[in-house]
Amino acid sequence: MKFRLFKSRSQPSAANKPERIKLDDFDRDLIPLPLQEIHKELREAGHRSYLVGGCVRDYLLGLTPKDFDSATDARPKRIISVIHRARIIGRRFLLVHARRGRWTFELATFRKAPRTGSDEPDTFAEENTYGNHAQDASRRDFTINALYFDLRTHEVIDYVDGLQDLRDKRLRSVGPADIRFQEDPVRIIRAIRFSAKCDFTIDQEIQQAISDHRQLLGEVSGARLRDELTKLFLTGHGLQSYQLMLDFDLMSYVYPHDPEGIELIEQAMLESDERYHAGEKLSPAYLFGVMLWNRYADYVAECQSEQEDRSNLHIFRQQAFSHVMRLANANININREAQKFIFGIFQLQARLENKKNVKRTLDHQYIRAAIHLLVIRSKVGEVSPSLAAWWLKRQPPRRPKPTGQRGRRSRRAPRRYRHRREAQ
Repeated sequence: MKFRLFKSRSQPSAANKPERIKLDDFDRDLIPLPLQEIHKELREAGHRSYLVGGCVRDYLLGLTPKDFDSATDARPKRIISVIHRARIIGRRFLLVHARRGRWTFELATFRKAPRTGSDEPDTFAEENTYGNHAQDASRRDFTINALYFDLRTHEVIDYVDGLQDLRDKRLRSVGPADIRFQEDPVRIIRAIRFSAKCDFTIDQEIQQAISDHRQLLGEVSGARLRDELTKLFLTGHGLQSYQLMLDFDLMSYVYPHDPEGIELIEQAMLESDERYHAGEKLSPAYLFGVMLWNRYADYVAECQSEQEDRSNLHIFRQQAFSHVMRLANANININREAQKFIFGIFQLQARLENKKNVKRTLDHQYIRAAIHLLVIRSKVGEVSPSLAAWWLKRQPPRRPKPTGQRGRRSRRAPRRYRHRREAQ
């Protein structure tokens, strides 16, 4: 990893006085031009605005920034009066989304930690408590994410020693990690993700806080947990993230996990990482399915051992799938389309193993994913490598996406108006 920041800081900054480092070789082409214009408009309106968070961190680490968040001293209503095509979103904390072509940029007003009247974290405290620049930095999750960049002066602004932590390759919390994780347990998963992505050492305080509060992950909403796991496992560092999740004993708190399936899951993570870096499309449903495979297969085998009648095998498979889906949906939300996909590739495994109905099997819409699962099963000794090779030779090419004009719109009236036509 090539660092864009080399020198060590000579003196600690005074309280509320940030360290500032100018980047003389900053490449403005990495920042979308519409976002540069938004910042310019805010400055011309008399406000301060900065890039903040992951885009600054990634640039300093020599990575290409992808997500661009901004922070400003302008209040949300003021932002939408200055920036055209912008709207306020959110309930507990108001943000502004500004749309420019294919881009949607998020802007947040500086805020500070709300006063709760006690030392205990209040997860339902009023979030729209605005503050100044230093206060905004002091309430972020990790020091490496609390770095700001001024597009006008090309300066990195650091209130929390995040620059030094980048140099030391260390993940450290802004404020007490114990309190930060109680405020938002998802920060536990984010700590794992940043450590894996940046190859950083997790600070001892964070390690202890993870151990003390990992059970709080059970309180995170299914939709949010699914999104965090997707970013954790499907952005090029899934294998290292998974191994860290195992090291901190976190998997059982976020998803059904069978220790006997670790080797299969690690193989799937490795191949997903390779495909991500090759620029190929990844399927969250596929990876979530692989993590359920061992539980599903064990349940089917258990049902078969209890009853000798193999004519009910399809019922056993449906029962097994319903069982693992109940376990999965207790943690994350898996929609019907994803469930259909996972069940499809599970059902196909029996056909692939027995080479049954070859032509019909090869015509199945999920055949490529099913063969992929068979291949990684062969790599961990579940099935013969020669069987996987036999199917790989016959695997159909990827189906092209439909092109051309959209199909004709149906003349059928919308449901709410249909009774009017029928009455005429």
